[in-house]
Order: sequence, then structure tokens, then C-alpha cells
Amino acid sequence: MVEGVIGDLHEKFGVATISKGRWYADLIYILNALGYLRYVSLKNRNSRSNFEAMFKNYLTITLRSFKKQKVYSFINLFGLSLGIAAGFMILQYVYYEVNYDKHLDNAQNIYRVQQDRFNKGELSTQWASGCAGIGPDMKEAFPEIEKYVKLHSSNTLLKYNNQYLKVKNAYYASKDFFEVFSIPLISGVDSLVLTELYKVVLSKSMATNLFGDADPLGKIVVLNDRTDFEVVGVFDDLPEQSHMKIDLLYSFSSYVALTSERANTAWNWDGFMTYVQLRAGTDPKSLEAKLPMLIEEKVGEEYEQSGQGIAFHLQPLAQIHLTSNYFGEFKKNGDKLTTYFLLIVGIFLIVIAWINYINLTTARAMQRAREVGIRKVLGSFRRQLINQFLFESAFMNLLSMIVALLLIFFGYPYFNEFVGISDPYSFPTDSFFWLSMLGMLLAGLFLSGFYPALVLSGFKPVDVLKGKFEGSGSGGTLRKVLVVFQFLTSVILITGTFVVYQQMNFLQEQDLGLSIDQTLILRTPNSNNDSTYSVHYNTFRNNLLAEPEISALSSSTSIPGGGPGWNAGGIRLLEQDENEANQYRVVAMDDQYLDLYDVEIANGRKFDDSFGNEENNVIVNESAVKLLGAVKSELILNKKMYFWGDTFNIVGVVKNFRHESPKKAFDPLIFRYIPEVNGFYSLKVSTQNMSQMIGKIEQHWRTSYNEQPFDLFFLDEHYNEQYKSEEQFGSVFGFFAGLAILIACLGLFGLASYATALRTKEVGVRKVLGARVTQLLALLAQDFLKLVSIAIIISIPISYWIINQWLDNFANRISISAYLFFVPSILLIVIALITITYHVLKTASLNPAITLKNE
Repeated sequence: MVEGVIGDLHEKFGVATISKGRWYADLIYILNALGYLRYVSLKNRNSRSNFEAMFKNYLTITLRSFKKQKVYSFINLFGLSLGIAAGFMILQYVYYEVNYDKHLDNAQNIYRVQQDRFNKGELSTQWASGCAGIGPDMKEAFPEIEKYVKLHSSNTLLKYNNQYLKVKNAYYASKDFFEVFSIPLISGVDSLVLTELYKVVLSKSMATNLFGDADPLGKIVVLNDRTDFEVVGVFDDLPEQSHMKIDLLYSFSSYVALTSERANTAWNWDGFMTYVQLRAGTDPKSLEAKLPMLIEEKVGEEYEQSGQGIAFHLQPLAQIHLTSNYFGEFKKNGDKLTTYFLLIVGIFLIVIAWINYINLTTARAMQRAREVGIRKVLGSFRRQLINQFLFESAFMNLLSMIVALLLIFFGYPYFNEFVGISDPYSFPTDSFFWLSMLGMLLAGLFLSGFYPALVLSGFKPVDVLKGKFEGSGSGGTLRKVLVVFQFLTSVILITGTFVVYQQMNFLQEQDLGLSIDQTLILRTPNSNNDSTYSVHYNTFRNNLLAEPEISALSSSTSIPGGGPGWNAGGIRLLEQDENEANQYRVVAMDDQYLDLYDVEIANGRKFDDSFGNEENNVIVNESAVKLLGAVKSELILNKKMYFWGDTFNIVGVVKNFRHESPKKAFDPLIFRYIPEVNGFYSLKVSTQNMSQMIGKIEQHWRTSYNEQPFDLFFLDEHYNEQYKSEEQFGSVFGFFAGLAILIACLGLFGLASYATALRTKEVGVRKVLGARVTQLLALLAQDFLKLVSIAIIISIPISYWIINQWLDNFANRISISAYLFFVPSILLIVIALITITYHVLKTASLNPAITLKNE
């Protein structure tokens, strides 16, 4: 075009020279010349119209392509939408789990002091809490500590206007609690509310339960029918994303006044939560390394003589939820390993969906080849074709994201319920989360669109229009690798789900060593300062046992379904030295407990009032016998036991039973005889007409205990709560594993359609030569089965490592055998065969005369 352009420039130059002069003609010449340089044009008047035309053209071709290939388009759209929606939900759940307690100001400088107890060098107990004296002593010894907070749980029965309320999450808290944890106070001053004796601060919901809409400040509530407390503040309910669960806080100075000064100083009194706020810039590891010196200074000589030991660790506040499940936690925490497993599943879901898009797009290359060839002949550059195919990819991903958002919007309430989140649904507000999601989606969009665009735009027009492309291997190697990855992921997920199912069955089929069926549990009434409790209890007991539906009743400090709350150290046989003392779990009970729960005696006898003086006797389990150093259980009978300054006689040994779930090892247990103990009533009942029977029980309760809270539940439901987190993990893991397999099978369905279409004429020839349908099925399925087999082989060591890591969380676990890998592998092969059989049978059943008529 240069000759015409120069001619035009010279013509305009001549006219301008005559009419305007030379200097003006030179300027116009330069400007006109620059105007012809299209790629550096300063005017570019038509850029907008060119872009609109290009966009319209790309959109038209994209919609035409989607309409022409409805099945492929649906598979891509449905697979991408499902993968993005499910992946987003999982990633948001993981984000929710890893952000516990991060809403607090200065959370990065707050640490919990976690305590380990040792016996003869062996770890015996791990506490979320610690001894009473560690907080004040650390504050005094280490200038790195700015403030500390101490909490102690309270078994609280509150009374206001003669109405009782049982509070499960009540604690005594030291004065700096609200300053350290920055929990907003609706009423009261954070630095003052917990400073004085007999003051209490309520959560917003607790204040509403007690006082309704009335102002709670200045009101007097009675603790355990004994001590008056004045309400001096109200705080916002703690969010679900907190490792704490607190409804009420008493001033800690009140606890000291009700007990002794040892609540501030003792190192052999456990059960006190301690938090420290470090000064900015403090290295927590360096501070933790100084704690053994403090231990040595305070109790080193005492522990050396007794053979006991103690260690403290600083837990970062934000890591407690996922890494801490010790004795004495506020509530059941999450699990880091489980959360990260789900994170991997969520990423896999999105990646598998993108792999489907890449595979199906490159597989359809044959059908788009002639389109590409003709467009190149008509003058399209490769860059333009790449833009076209990237536009198609962006359009599909954008459409999928819109559908995914709809799925998220309507499905998230059910998802929250599914994974056990009680918070109302809300999108994360952290910009890091959204930037990460946006970056991942853009990366996926680019990667899933760029490779198919390169493959499709790279066809040579001569080869394509001569038909040489048909049946070529363009994109074949990568496609096979991606298919193997899809099914590698699928078989790992199937294996994981199968192992979780097997482990849960294994735990629930274990012999518990006791009977929990047909058992109702009642929390005992408050009996503090009540000299008539024995009379009321005997009346209640006699009235219940007179009912034909109730066969037995027992009282105890704890019930099966959780760890005994009484943990006692320094216990030994009287004949042993102090350094042979150990820690045990203790259950106080009456003489009906072992019979009611069908606990089997190994040696000796059960408690029996007829013997007299049973308060000085104890019973132990087989684990306790071993810890006491006896070879056989009969050798421990009638031995004297030293227990906190008193001496008890061992009269019986019971066989180990599952006081807690089989997830844990047998604890060494000591059973004390205290017939009218606070804690729980256990009732053996018949299951006929349960509602009427419960009504009778409550009627007898009111007769004996008036307005004391009536708190009744079924023991089997309480016991099975121990399996809830594993069952929930299995359900969530299995559900999303199923989604991943579904998305992978959608891709396999599309690939099978493409593969069988390529070999339609080959099938026709083979049928003419006498091949049977079963032979054709084997022929066409073998390529996919090879890829599935490769995926299975690679998956075995990966699956073995993953499931072994998970099973290590259980004291009682299934053994890893070939069966755990064989069943999921066969299942995956069956799923793959079912997925591709439709297309194979459809192609194999075609009439050869039709498929070969053009040859």
C-alpha cells in the first residue's frame, strides 16, 4: 500500500503549500504520515468500533460453537460450575477454621499456657489448663509478660427471684480478662468489672435469659444457693469463631475468698486456664525455653523426690482451635489434619473441573480443525485465533462462575449445617481471601484456556484441508496425563472415604465392656449447704424404683461418654516409695453403679453396704492394676492405697471398660464409694411409652427438688457424641469425594464420546469381519482402563501415607491391608466402565452399511 499512501501524502502536500504556505504544508505532511502508522496512530479514531466488531464476532462464534456442541458445552458448564462452587465452599470452610480467635485485638501476642504432667519420665496427662500458680509466677519472673489472665470453671446453679438456671459455661476470671481479650462490654468498664469480691459479668444472652428486657446492672443473683453476686457488667456473646465458650464470669478474687489463697499460688492444684499477653517483639520460643528454670526453682526438689514432672508450652491463641484437644478445653476443637485434607479436596475439585475443560476442548480439536484451516486461508493470524479461543474459555469460565455463585447462594445454608457451622452465612471480608480466590480463578482460566488455544490455533491449513489431521495425536499425551491425574485423585478420595467408613464401623462395633442401652441420665440437683439432701435423695430414689418401668438407679460423679472430671496424682500403694506415685482418673459412685452398667468384676467384689465402712474401700480397673505395678489383678486385692493423705483398701478389680470411646486407650481408673455424690443419676428404664415415663420422672423430681433444673438425656446419644466429629468428617469427605468423582466421570463421558466417534469406521470394518459386541467393548474400553490402572498403581503409596497419618489419631484402629485398596480400585474401574459403556455400545451397535457408505 506504500505507493498509494505516498501519492496521497504528496497530493495533499502540494495543495497545502499553495493555499497555506510551506511551513504549514510540512506540519500537515508529518501529521498525515503519522496517521497512516496504524499501530502507533495518535488518532486511532476507529479503535472503539474495531473492538466492538471484534467482540461481536468472537461472541457470535462462541455462541455458535456452544449451540453446535450442546453435550460438550453442558458437560463443561456443569462440571466447571460444580467444581468452582464446591471448591469455593470448602475453601471458605477452611478459611473459617483457620481464622478462629483472629477477631481479637492483639491476638498475635496472646498465648495460652498448656501443661503436661509426667510420671517417672512418661507423659501421663496433657491439660489445656494448668496449675494455679503458673500465671502469677510467670508475670513476676519474666518482664516479657505484659499481662496474664487466669480462669477456673464453676459448676453454677444461679437463682434469681426463686427461679433456678443451670449455667454450663461459667468461669471465675482474673481482673485483666476484658483488657487482654478485647471482648466488647455492653455495660460496665473493662478494667473494673472483675476487680472486686462477689461481682459477676453476664453475656448478653445470659442477661436476657435471667432478666428479660430489664436492666441487669445492680441485680443480685445467688450462686449455688449460697453466695450472693452483684451483676456489674454485660458483654457481647462470644462468636462461634472463638475457642472459648463463656456465658458468665465471676471475679477471681471471689473464688480465692471461697476457697483459699492457694488458688493463686499452688503448683499441685490443676484446672486453671492461664493466658499471657507478651510485649510486642517478644520471641515466644525464647520465653518458653526459660520455663524449665522457673519449674526447677519452684518445685524442682519436690518433683525429683516424687518422680513426678511438669512442663509448660505456649500455645498461640490463633492456633488453639486446630491444634489443641487436651483435657479441660472450653469445647470440642477442630482438627488441623482433617481441615487440610478438606483443603486438598477443595483444590482438587476445581483442578479436576479445569482438567475436564482442557481435555474436552483439545479432544474436539478434530471437529474445529477445518474451521481453523479455512479461517487461516482467509487471512486470520494465529494471534487472532488464540484470542478467539481464549475468549471462548473466558466466556465459559465466567458463565460457570455465575452458575457457581447461584449454587453457593442457595446451597450454603445447607452446607453450613452439613459441616456443623452454626454462624449465619456471610462472605469473608478479608481481602487476602478474595485476592487468593481471584488469583486462583484467573490462573485456572488462563491455564485451562491457553493450552487448548495453542493447540487449536497451531493447525496447518494445508494438512487440515487435505484431511491429514483426522486421527492425529494433537494434545493426546497431555490429555492422557491429565486423565491419569483425575483418576489418581478419584481413587485416593474413594480410598479415604472407604477407610473412614471402616474405621468408624470398627470403633462402633467394639465391645464397650458395659451396657449403655435403655439408660437415662439426670444431672443431680445442687446440694451445697443443704443438710436435707440425703432425705430428698432417698425419697426421689424410692419413688422412682417404685415405678415398674425403672429397674435401677445409681449416682456417680461421671458417666460413660467422656473422661472422668476427677484427675488425681500422687497415688500409690502404701508399700511403695513416693517416687512410685502416679496419676489416675477417679469416679465416685454408689453401690449400684457397676451392676447398672453391667461392668464385669475380674477379681474381688463390688461395693456393698452390707459390709459396712465402704467409704474406706476402693475398686480399680485392670489398667490401674498395671500402673500400680501388680503382675496379676488378684495380687492387688486387700492392698493399702495412699490417696491424698488417706489410706484406702483395694477390695475389687473390674475389667477394663470403655468409659470413653474406643478412640482412646483405657485410662487407669479408681472407684471411690460416695453414695450421695453430686454429678449424675443413671436410670435403667424400659423403652415402652417413653414420653409418659419421662413425665413421671419429672413429677417425682418436682416432689423432691422443687424448682431445681430438670436436665435429662439419653446415655446412648451422649456416648455417640464422641464419634460426631469423625462421622461428620466422613460425611463431608465422602460427599465431596463423590462430587470429584462425578466431575471426573463427566469428563470421561465426553472423552469416551470423542474416542468412539473417531473409531466409528474402524468398528464398522471389524463388524463386517465378524467381531462381536463384547470384543468391540473390550477394544474400545482398553485405552481408558490402562489409564485408570496407572492411576490406581500410583495412588497406592500416596493413599497409604495419608490414611496412616489419619489413623494415628486413634488408640484403637483398623490395620492397613490390601483390602482397603482393592475395594476402591475395583469400584473406580466399575465406575469408569459404566461411564464409557453407553458410547461404546452405541457405536458398536451401528449398522456397518451406514458407517461405511461414504468409503
